Amino acid sequence: MAVLNRCAIAVAPRQPMVDWTRPFWTREDMEGLGEDHSLYLIPTYDSELEAQDRLLDSYGQIFTAELDLWCRDRSRWPHPRSLELFEAWFSVRFFPLVEDLDTAPLHTYVIDDDLQDVLREAMG
Repeated sequence: MAVLNRCAIAVAPRQPMVDWTRPFWTREDMEGLGEDHSLYLIPTYDSELEAQDRLLDSYGQIFTAELDLWCRDRSRWPHPRSLELFEAWFSVRFFPLVEDLDTAPLHTYVIDDDLQDVLREAMG
């Protein structure tokens, strides 16, 4: 077992996010929405204050990723996307320790927009 040099933030949609996604739902989406969490790796932190700083640094990227899962048309996204709006739309949980239970090397892949479209089509 190895410990990664990362911490994590888990986010789950609150009711305002669920309400915003309704026009984009498919039949399969209607089950379990709000129960799923997304997990984002962030730089390490040593205190609650540093954890909040990590959220401040990354909420924009997380917000963008979560909205983009439902709607690629950015003109339909809420504006402005402030930290306050993010916290109203998502519950947030911090994980200060991330352990890797797999023995295979960890790899990072950059996914461009074209591949993201292909993946969305395959999953939806």
